[in-house]
Amino acid sequence: MSPYTGLISHAETGAHFGNEIKWAGWDGIYITGRSKKPVWLSIVDDKVEFKDATKVWGKTTEESHEMIMKEMKDPYARTAVIGPAGENQVPFSCVIVERFRAAARSGTGMLMGNKKLKGLAIRGTKAVPVADNAKFMDMANYAKKLAVEKEAWQGIKRWGTAGLLEQNNYFTGSLITKNYQTTWYPDIVKIGGEEAARKFWKRHVACNHCPVHCLKLGVIREGKYKGLIAEGPEYESGGLLGSNLGMTDFYTEMAMIEACDAYGVDNISAGGVLGFATELVERGILKPADLDGLKPKWGDGETYMELIRKLCYKEGKAGKLLAKGVRKMAAQIGKGAETYAIHVKGKELAAHDPRGDKARAYSYCLGSCGGDHHEGASTRALIIFAMLNSLTLCSFASGLIWGGENAKITVGMLNPLCGWNMTENDYWDTGKRIMTMERVFNVREGVSRKDDGLPKRFMTEKLPAGPKKGAIFTAEDMKKMQDEFYSFVGWDEKGIPTEATLKALGLEYLIDDVAGARKEYKI
Repeated sequence: MSPYTGLISHAETGAHFGNEIKWAGWDGIYITGRSKKPVWLSIVDDKVEFKDATKVWGKTTEESHEMIMKEMKDPYARTAVIGPAGENQVPFSCVIVERFRAAARSGTGMLMGNKKLKGLAIRGTKAVPVADNAKFMDMANYAKKLAVEKEAWQGIKRWGTAGLLEQNNYFTGSLITKNYQTTWYPDIVKIGGEEAARKFWKRHVACNHCPVHCLKLGVIREGKYKGLIAEGPEYESGGLLGSNLGMTDFYTEMAMIEACDAYGVDNISAGGVLGFATELVERGILKPADLDGLKPKWGDGETYMELIRKLCYKEGKAGKLLAKGVRKMAAQIGKGAETYAIHVKGKELAAHDPRGDKARAYSYCLGSCGGDHHEGASTRALIIFAMLNSLTLCSFASGLIWGGENAKITVGMLNPLCGWNMTENDYWDTGKRIMTMERVFNVREGVSRKDDGLPKRFMTEKLPAGPKKGAIFTAEDMKKMQDEFYSFVGWDEKGIPTEATLKALGLEYLIDDVAGARKEYKI
């Protein structure tokens, strides 16, 4: 359960940490209890040790990574650490993996901070057994060929996701701007992918054996932040901390992105909170006195930098307020603030406005986690992403590229890898089982169809400018999407899994968990 939303949640991250777990001989790491003092966990193959993290506690994620790597004495060790945001129990704090990758959106940083667990470091040297290596490699090579040769995927290799900043402004009409007031932001040329290529990026970086290499690493070469090494902008970080905040200074935008990584806070939620606060100040609902005298305005990177710091340390009135997230902020502020609080099920939305990109609403509304952008952009895609996430497969290097061949390719690798006889029908049933189990958890916590919707702004305010000018998300759009998905996965009209579905998926033991909700809605 997410300590932020109170609902089921998960976080995915790139880099090499997941591979290293398997190479160390483990299928996963499950940590219970709470330490009395700060610790970090060292795993070297079969050797597992809790180490004293007293000197590391309070450090940024960059400093923590360097200190732990020095103690590991192995350049091939991999780390996952929290920063001050997690230590200070910011509910949308995250885990930073190998310096630049974030396992975010779930509040895992807060959870680790509560356990006094500063981080993990792991090194594995074992081989992974394969039942039929020849058959596995045949399908793996076919899958890799798609990633290498698909013409539409060359842009991700060249630009990472940063290229979507310009694309979604000029073509898709879904680039979030100024707390989702519009999707039109011509100044994106000053802070987008092309500008990054001209003045910031130094190298492509890839996860294990990946031909896509979507991560872009760079260094600021002049000005106040000269010498700062950072990753990005990616589409989400460049959207939430860029166009969403009216930024025009590329270097300050990158410093803000790196600050979120260094403090260990989700830059999507952080950007959502800052955009929300700025609009409230602009409308007179929130006063500078509520923010320790600070008055954020669009494009004011220095004020945003200070607010990020305060948020991560919960410092002053500003830090304590912003760290609540937009849903709880709106409840505390009142005065109509909830009208401008952009979230689904308590989680801030990502950088895709569903008026311009209607398919994204499937992910926001019907994905298990609320507010997430990467849960699938259609009914079948929601099932595909449930499988991808459960198998810890990157969608950029697999699911999005494989398209209609997802089931064939997945079982074509799983069977020779594990010695199974899984069919493509089993693939779809497994995905439905995953989503249904997650839904039962959320239903038990009070979720139903009433929660599977978008914020009021998207359904009452037409886009005022840009390529999708006049677009709006209608009640009919929402009903069609919900009905289609509920029918496909076997949930009733309230979005509650039926007893027949639970039995068909081998989930009979969950029937009692939804009985109360079914009675409440008189179904």
